[in-house]
Amino acid sequence: MAQPSIDPSSLTVEERLQLIDDLRLSLARDARAGNAEASAALDLYRPLDPEVLAELVRRADALERDPSKGIRWEDLREELERKDA
Repeated sequence: MAQPSIDPSSLTVEERLQLIDDLRLSLARDARAGNAEASAALDLYRPLDPEVLAELVRRADALERDPSKGIRWEDLREELERKDA
């Protein structure tokens, strides 16, 4: 099957997010229809890469030791929205 050629940088952020949503919904429909590959792709319980897990634990520990180094979600979202504008 030929892969559609899409240059993500040619899409707006909103269009890219919509594409992600469309792809995930497509996988979910296929999984509900019994497609094992689609089901595996959506498996939320698959193990994390050990390096990713170690980094998450390290960051959680650092935040617990010094909460002042954390960023509130609302502040981060605001900052990201400013960057998109």
